[in-house]
Amino acid sequence: MERWLAGEDLPLAQVADSVRAWVPFAADSPLYTLFATRIAEDQELLRVLARIPSSPPINILFAAVQRLLTRDDALAAWYPRLAGAARPADAAAYEAFRGFVLEREADVLAFGSRRTQTNEVRRCAVLMPVIAAALAERGWDGPVHAIDMGASAGLGLLMDGVAYQYGGTVLGDAPLTLECENRGGLPLPAAPPVFATRTGLDLAPVDATDPEQAAWLEALVWPEQTDRLERLRAAIALRRTAGISMVAGDAAATLPAVADVLPPGPIVVWHSIALYQLPDEALAAVDDAVVAVAARRPLVRVAFEPQPGGGADLRVGLRPREVAPVAIAHTHGAWIDRPYP
Repeated sequence: MERWLAGEDLPLAQVADSVRAWVPFAADSPLYTLFATRIAEDQELLRVLARIPSSPPINILFAAVQRLLTRDDALAAWYPRLAGAARPADAAAYEAFRGFVLEREADVLAFGSRRTQTNEVRRCAVLMPVIAAALAERGWDGPVHAIDMGASAGLGLLMDGVAYQYGGTVLGDAPLTLECENRGGLPLPAAPPVFATRTGLDLAPVDATDPEQAAWLEALVWPEQTDRLERLRAAIALRRTAGISMVAGDAAATLPAVADVLPPGPIVVWHSIALYQLPDEALAAVDDAVVAVAARRPLVRVAFEPQPGGGADLRVGLRPREVAPVAIAHTHGAWIDRPYP
């Protein structure tokens, strides 16, 4: 996925190119696919988008509209969570959306400094088998310390407290079961890894117990994906009683500090659809921090990040950009597969 270009000092043509590059990642949402495709040709909407400083700005725009859209008959009919059964996405849907954004532009832009921080718990279903395999390869069969970089509300750290279903294979017994299609027949562990401690690192951790912050997480869920909304709400309920520590700050600085005070034992560090938003120098700083920690104590790193053209892959390595993927997966965890030859 290309890093986003936005900002009032950028030509709108460049903002439009960023919108077009985002469209393949919206394949699961006909409504957002339509909106993004039309926005790329709409100077007025591109102007609004260019004024959103957070990245990716189109996610912020869409979430802001959902957060504001408590009732607007002209637009709500296309949102299943509001209308029950949404109308098909068409030109009328875009015109309703466009009118809403332009009429409520100041309210929309008030969300411009928010972060996306989409916390899709089903990503655990593609991370878990890769993490389990990496731990088994190193002979680490006991509890490990789990650290999620870019953890948002920390829902990914519920990984050892949920159940999984891969076709006819079910692992675990928990109030929340994550379903994932194992397209490539990747090996599955007998049980999820067990965590000794769970720590989330984020520039601005989300408090899922706060109603307003939880509402923002819900607004980030795409309109048609009511199953994702149900999973999010179930995960938030589990999160309220889970033993998870959240640490605010840049992961390049907080990771070594956290690792230094953890009890003895191996560490598994992962990140999912989070670090792709960082510039190269920030990514290098995170890599250096991981390498420094791994020099002092056992550590394995798993990266699940988008790739240009759509989709995402999983890589195991202290510097993930330097190693080949071990799997590819749906960005929201719907399926996992072997990497392309």
